[in-house]
Amino acid sequence: MLSIVIPCRNGAQTLGAQLDALLAQEGDEVFEVVVADNGSTDATAALVRDYRRRDARIRLIDAGGRPGINHARNTGVAASRGWAVLLCDADDVVRPGWLAAHARALTAGAECVGGAVDRRLPDGRLVAHDSGVYRALWDIPWPIGANCGFTRRVYELVGGFDESFAGGGDETDFFWRAARLGAETVAVPDAVVDYALRGELRSVAKQFFAYGRANVRLYASHRSAGMPRSRWWSLPAAVGSGVLLLLTSTPSSLRRRRAVERLASRAGRVAESLHSRTLYL
Repeated sequence: MLSIVIPCRNGAQTLGAQLDALLAQEGDEVFEVVVADNGSTDATAALVRDYRRRDARIRLIDAGGRPGINHARNTGVAASRGWAVLLCDADDVVRPGWLAAHARALTAGAECVGGAVDRRLPDGRLVAHDSGVYRALWDIPWPIGANCGFTRRVYELVGGFDESFAGGGDETDFFWRAARLGAETVAVPDAVVDYALRGELRSVAKQFFAYGRANVRLYASHRSAGMPRSRWWSLPAAVGSGVLLLLTSTPSSLRRRRAVERLASRAGRVAESLHSRTLYL
């Protein structure tokens, strides 16, 4: 059996589409879907119970003991029964063939997997297609938490997700620790997720500011294993290009969005560097 764990907090408006997409997956794989409810105050629990009445593969788990996506992931994995676990999010939608592609990779011997991501705006426009693994911060691959997986052996070897990470870096830390223990992350390009981007630029700025802070925390956790410090010229280069994009874009353009992402991320790095006294700009 494969277990699919969905960490969720107040996802009633979007979770149904994800559950429908999972239940529509074709193939011979036996699977369960564990929704780890991280203290929702909306109708999330009622929605999952309704799905459970129609399909016993859906399970609701109370993960409200502590706020945070990693607590929800750990609680969901602990309650799951599969020999391997796949993670996806409540506000995205897996595409046909997603489960079968991941199952093939895991059955062939992969211990960690990362699927492809189509990043879409709220109106459905495709902004970017990512292949499944990233190497932006360090030359060790990691997948996005909205489309990844691992064997239970690796999860137990790593010791689960670090619940002190919040707002970003959570899945990156897990897969980097797995890599340090010898578990390679394999890209699975045929396992595609439609990833929902935030629409309002204020929300985008908040998200990427948190990502920037997480970059510093990742460096503090992994520099002893060889994660390099950011280059001194990367901050002025990023700020300069971000300001240029900002000045040459219209409010609703993708260039404006990229400018906000770039500037907010660097602001987050600066803020966390000062807070933690760990220089990573």
